[in-house]
Amino acid sequence: MASIAYLDLAIGLLVTLTIVVAVPVVLSRAGGWAHVTQALPATHFTAFGNLSLSGVVGLALPTMLLLIGNQGMYQKFFSAKSESDARKSVIGWIIGTVIIETLLITLAIVASSVLTAEHPREIIPLAAKQLLPPWLGAILLGGVFAKVISTANNYLFSPATNLIHDVYQRFIRPDATGAHTLVVSRIIVVLLGVFAVLQATQFESILKASLYAYTVYGAAVTPSVMAVFFWPRATTAGALTSISSGTVVTVGWQIWQQHPAWPGSAVIQDVDAIFPALFVSVVSLILVSLATANSPKQLEARWLTM
Repeated sequence: MASIAYLDLAIGLLVTLTIVVAVPVVLSRAGGWAHVTQALPATHFTAFGNLSLSGVVGLALPTMLLLIGNQGMYQKFFSAKSESDARKSVIGWIIGTVIIETLLITLAIVASSVLTAEHPREIIPLAAKQLLPPWLGAILLGGVFAKVISTANNYLFSPATNLIHDVYQRFIRPDATGAHTLVVSRIIVVLLGVFAVLQATQFESILKASLYAYTVYGAAVTPSVMAVFFWPRATTAGALTSISSGTVVTVGWQIWQQHPAWPGSAVIQDVDAIFPALFVSVVSLILVSLATANSPKQLEARWLTM
């Protein structure tokens, strides 16, 4: 966790400082904001663009739920030296996210007014190559790749930590030494990486892969995480049912949409998986938890420990 924290800090500072410098440079070379607004469709500067309200929610909801229930974030919070440091990190995280995301989107919009990319995801690397001084473009590209590596680290180390502490040390080898555990954790990280690469080959775009992963995480995991904090009547059976049902619905919905010949497939083509998956996940969490409710004494004890 220490290595991830320091790596994220260095990468975050690099990307933030670079993007702060890059945006005005690209804007200047694009001919100013007036040229940008004239060169691009008017929908680029409206709240929803070409999307409907349901389309916007379908894009925003999985990301929002992911951030609320992101295991990597909670691991970092629990690794803080104090509760005060954890609270400050949340505030800094929100402020930093708003700033850097706004600047990245601005950079992409400005660059797209003078450049044409074969795929939309290529616009920022293309801007780094063609609209920025070589040294600044190289740093921006380095920041992009560094951010990819940083994100991969988080999503590989988090499940590896779970498998080590919750499965290996708990059920397989409780007496494992620190050195032995470290070796096993590294092997698990490699195996998870290979599994992730195999999964990535099944998607034609990064956005679709991201939304799919975010939907699984947000719909399946986040409701149970929130229930731990805010609903004492939630039970283990309810949480497990919620996680399982949210995952199954997301995966099933994705497969169903990919087979137009299946009954009803045409009807669900424009419905994002997050809506049915989140509904089933929350409803199953509530119903199963109520059916397996804890006794009043257990509920009282849980409230006292929160």
